[in-house]
Amino acid sequence: MKKKTEQTYKLKKANSQNQKTAYLFLAPSLTILTIFVFVPLIGAIGISLMNIDIYMNDISFAGLKNYLRMFQDSRVSNATFNTFYFAVLEVPLQILLALLLVMFMTKNTRFHKLLRTTFYLPYVCSMTAVSIMWSMLLNNNYGYVPYLLNRIGIRIPNLLSSTTWAMPTVILVTVWKNFGYTLTVLSAATLGVSQSLYEAAELDGATGIQKFLYVTIPGIKSTIGFCTVTTLITALQVFDQIYVMTSGGPQNSTETLVGYIYNRGFQTAPYDLGYASAIAVYLFLIIALLTFVMRKYAFNTGGDEE
Repeated sequence: MKKKTEQTYKLKKANSQNQKTAYLFLAPSLTILTIFVFVPLIGAIGISLMNIDIYMNDISFAGLKNYLRMFQDSRVSNATFNTFYFAVLEVPLQILLALLLVMFMTKNTRFHKLLRTTFYLPYVCSMTAVSIMWSMLLNNNYGYVPYLLNRIGIRIPNLLSSTTWAMPTVILVTVWKNFGYTLTVLSAATLGVSQSLYEAAELDGATGIQKFLYVTIPGIKSTIGFCTVTTLITALQVFDQIYVMTSGGPQNSTETLVGYIYNRGFQTAPYDLGYASAIAVYLFLIIALLTFVMRKYAFNTGGDEE
């Protein structure tokens, strides 16, 4: 009995030591998260309850006034619509394009590695630089794309100045830049699918498309879920490309929530940080809710099943 008690004590002591070691390794990441995520989040919530500008003049407590004002602001509802418009189109396009290309790059050959590297290159470029490049290429006065289309008899409007085409154009530019990341992640997951499953499918007479649909897709289902969730979070915070390419125009048709937050807090007098922070908290709640719902009910983001 005494020997058993000693073994139990040693086991608990070893587990306690392992936990302390684990917390030690987690400490740097937790410190960074606390400083750059949790503290700013709490600060934003606090500022959203205040009347305050960037000069910190005439600070007073506003309570829920900024939130009530937000729901009466037509630009907030317009920005919310534009944010979801962007996300609802950009996320599926990026995932589907990556999946389509993964279907033709399921092997780890040198050629497929070269293709994956080539498609990944735009992702490592600055979004600002990419947006400036595409703005120049699509400009009707000196852009190369309209020039080439004119040569074959196709005339297009100035896409970035059109209330109809500005947002779809920004979406396509975003997909072009970012799908390489999704492609790389999905390709890595695809290479982890057991080859025995493909061999069994071949014995059953499955075609290449059938193997992709019934072997590859189920095998990387959780990775697809991970990419969808992370891409959605990024899409709901879209700012750089819209600020550079359209500045929220024309007629606020591409103004998103982050763009409006920047406009109210730092671009347009009286630089209302309290109101901007209230909109930021509103966006945070939208992202948190959608992320929770998608992770819990839409996708299982645990390990891939084999």
